[in-house]
Amino acid sequence: MTAPSVSKPAPVSDKMPWSIDFKTSGGFVGIGKGNMTVDSDGKYKCSHASKDQPVPSVEGTANARQQVVSSVEGTFYPRHLQPISEAVAQLDPKGWNKPGLNVSAADAFGYRLEFRSGPDKKEVVTIQWYDNTADQIPEDVKRLDQVLEQKLASGCVNVP
Repeated sequence: MTAPSVSKPAPVSDKMPWSIDFKTSGGFVGIGKGNMTVDSDGKYKCSHASKDQPVPSVEGTANARQQVVSSVEGTFYPRHLQPISEAVAQLDPKGWNKPGLNVSAADAFGYRLEFRSGPDKKEVVTIQWYDNTADQIPEDVKRLDQVLEQKLASGCVNVP
């Protein structure tokens, strides 16, 4: 007689693959809060646009302005990926199709979250909202938004 085998839960990266594309826009200056892509393997890219910077003028031309974009990419350490993975595990995209989320107020920040899942990441669900409609987004999206915005605010720092 053989002993029954006990299976351990698979680590997050061994479960169904997923990826997130989180973009922000708008706000008073119109540049958003930053953008982030991250996947179930922990690979990420974060970018932030800074306020317009003056460009030195050439004699006879007006001063121009340009946005400076900084970005960082790499692979999150497991403890940095964990809060994102936990929020992803609670996602229920069936409730994402709510009317009225995509109505902007003046100077509102805009948010767009694209979630891809499945063996080939071809199952795609998208939700878009603004600051003034954030109280209406589903709880699962609120949790993920909070985690992603914390990562953006920290500059996506990946300290061991």
